[in-house]
Amino acid sequence: MPDPRRNPISTGILVLAPAEAPEKWAVRSSDESPAVEAHWGEWVRLAKRILDADALSRDLEGRGDAWDLGHAAGAADASGTDTANPFR
Repeated sequence: MPDPRRNPISTGILVLAPAEAPEKWAVRSSDESPAVEAHWGEWVRLAKRILDADALSRDLEGRGDAWDLGHAAGAADASGTDTANPFR
């Protein structure tokens, strides 16, 4: 029985599959596109960085929304004027 850990992983547009070297995995966007090869741990670190960037983006968007809601409720700065949203 073949090792299931060596089966390709498809996420729709990208396919992560075992490379020629047994310790590396290759990502390609289509059959004719060139593959980008790296060790499994490098792909995991890349995915972690993408998730961290997404979390930061969502956090900033949430702060911007909270700022907008506060001003919509009538909050103003100490001088009584509106201040530009620093999160947008």
